[in-house]
Amino acid sequence: MQQIIFLVTSLEGLHKPNFSRQLTAALQENVPVKLLVALVDFDAAWEVRQFIERLARNDERVHRVRIVTIAELAAKDAGLALSAEERNQPDLTAYTERVFTTDHDQIRRYLDHGHLRAELHQLDDQTPMVLRHYLHDQLIQVDTYDLTGRVVGVAKIQDGVVQTSYLLNQRGEAILRLTRHEQTVEHVYNLGADSVMLATEFSDAKQAAALNNMSHRQRERTLAKSVDHTEMISTTENYYSVLVYASYNRYRDVFTYYQTVLDQLMTPQTRLYVDLAVNAVLSPRMPRQLIFNY
Repeated sequence: MQQIIFLVTSLEGLHKPNFSRQLTAALQENVPVKLLVALVDFDAAWEVRQFIERLARNDERVHRVRIVTIAELAAKDAGLALSAEERNQPDLTAYTERVFTTDHDQIRRYLDHGHLRAELHQLDDQTPMVLRHYLHDQLIQVDTYDLTGRVVGVAKIQDGVVQTSYLLNQRGEAILRLTRHEQTVEHVYNLGADSVMLATEFSDAKQAAALNNMSHRQRERTLAKSVDHTEMISTTENYYSVLVYASYNRYRDVFTYYQTVLDQLMTPQTRLYVDLAVNAVLSPRMPRQLIFNY
């Protein structure tokens, strides 16, 4: 079947002007258009829905776009029951409830002697979106609901960062576990005297002040030191590995897993759009697939 799929891997990519342009162009063709939401932060799926709704106010054709989440695709997959500690389902009725409304949603805050213990965001009284759990007023867990009110994702938070996430099936079992890792990556730079990177302090030049604060003589010395100079810079990058509980297949990163999801959806007639920022990561994994960028 001929179709067009937009892979959404970040909210930043979604808000690129080129995304809206490419989506509008795709809707001019008489073929199904899908948005595959593949976000590590499961709760961000609600922001995707709200963004598409805003686009639809100016273009009725956007209503034809089908938003597909990985939770929806894997809802019937086998899973593993989480422990009580992993799932963490406190009795919210034990806390004092306060209700607030905003332009976008309704918020129910649950307080324990003045301390925030949970915060539920709802579209309305019947439609929960996201439940955030707190301990000592610090965010520790985020539960994400789907359109039917079912919890589809549980994210464990530490120091404001998602460390472990579980994607749940329709029985509330974990079907995926995403685990955050850090790795050191070394970048090699070859610099010449006219390098635009001279504003960065390399090697012996690191002992000098920033170029903008150097005298003319200091600047000349720094430039001379950087001629044909090679510098290795180490940086820390984060990534998430994926464990599929049904098969215990392990994927080193989410993009390797996303490839398997796309393989289930793609046909020879499918046109695939991905964020330019992840094209270099995805393209080698799908060498026979023509990939368009937004």
